[in-house]
Amino acid sequence: MSNTLPPWFWIAYYLFLAVTIGVAIYYVSTRKEIRLSLLTIWVDSTVPIVGLLNSIGRFDELNEFQHLVNQLHQGALWAWYACSGYLFLAVWWIMLFLKIIARQKKIVTH
Repeated sequence: MSNTLPPWFWIAYYLFLAVTIGVAIYYVSTRKEIRLSLLTIWVDSTVPIVGLLNSIGRFDELNEFQHLVNQLHQGALWAWYACSGYLFLAVWWIMLFLKIIARQKKIVTH
C-alpha cells in the first residue's frame, strides 16, 4: 500500500478548493473582478487534476507532498505549475481578505 497524507489534510485541502471555487463563482455571478475570478476558477480546477495525474506513478515510500517536492527539485514542469497555482490561490485569498478589511474600515469610519 502506498504512503499518503493523513485524512484531516485531505479534508482541509478539498474544503479549501471547494470554498475557493465557490467564492470565485460568486464573484463572477456578481460581476466583480470577472477576469481574476475566472483565472481563479481555472487554477482551482486544473492544479488538483495535474497533481493527481502526475502522482499516480510515484514511489510507494513517498507521499504526495514528498513526491511534489522531489519533482520540483528535478525541474518537472507540472510541479512548478502546481506550486505556482497554490501560491496564486494563497495570494488571491490574502488579497480578498485585505479588500474585505479595507471595506469594513471604510464602513466604520463613515
